[in-house]
Amino acid sequence: MNNYFLAFDVGGQFIKGGAFDQRGEFINSSFSFYPAKSRKSAEVILDNLTNIICNQINRILDENYLIKGIGFAFPGPFDYENGICYVKGVDKYNSIYGVNIQKEILERLSKRRIFNQISRDAIFFFQNNVSMFAMGEWKNRELDSIINRGLFLTLGNGVGSAFLENNTIITDRYDVPPNGWIYNLSFHDSIIDDYLSHRGIIRMAKEIGVAENIDEIIEKYELGDYKAIELFNKFGHYFSEVLTTINKEFKPDVIVIGGELAKIFKYYESGLMENYDDKKMPIMLSKQTELSTFKGLFEHYKRF
Repeated sequence: MNNYFLAFDVGGQFIKGGAFDQRGEFINSSFSFYPAKSRKSAEVILDNLTNIICNQINRILDENYLIKGIGFAFPGPFDYENGICYVKGVDKYNSIYGVNIQKEILERLSKRRIFNQISRDAIFFFQNNVSMFAMGEWKNRELDSIINRGLFLTLGNGVGSAFLENNTIITDRYDVPPNGWIYNLSFHDSIIDDYLSHRGIIRMAKEIGVAENIDEIIEKYELGDYKAIELFNKFGHYFSEVLTTINKEFKPDVIVIGGELAKIFKYYESGLMENYDDKKMPIMLSKQTELSTFKGLFEHYKRF
């Protein structure tokens, strides 16, 4: 039998899936998107997660296969050791608060025919999505051979963070915030998550009356609209404030940015760099956040 590992990157809108073969190579044809249904009832979410696993297994073309591991990169708060979700108040996964997802999914899988293709000793685990992104980027870029520590951020519906040093995620130390999470730190009149996010950009856009979605803002920016330019410069300025504050304590050797807002970095880059204290600090952009997250999940799986 040929062994396979399934990796899933869980977001608020979509869940991305992929598979690794027993040689540790990612199978490009396995890459897929699924609707997250994160605002639905607990029953719908759990059934959806179960169906996604089954669909992903069916994408393996090898006739002689066995699933030896399944890993989920899930946003926090989350009891990763026991597979219990504690996300609430962020317009996603509220209905599965306090639910043991691992137990519920395994019970559902056990009733499916395809369960026979999952090894009885298969590793089933959950890990923080940004931590897995950080591990994947660390390995893919071979950063461990040139630096000691890095700050990894994902910007999208919210801002995720991970602090990594010598191949280890740091979550409880004097120079990092609790759990390694910056999203809930106080910032101006609210928290960082309300500024360095998609909704943060949209809120600022509405305040200055430029547009109501990012594509329109970008279009206006490229046409030289001063309000759109002002908006992205302001977003970059906020970003520089956050980075400067974090760097005073953790002092990373590199900053790696992933997520949807990494794709539009060029629009707020000047606003960030103009106000950034440490202009010598290298900032890297992730080209494919989800693939790095998959890689991080596989690296974690190898530790079992």
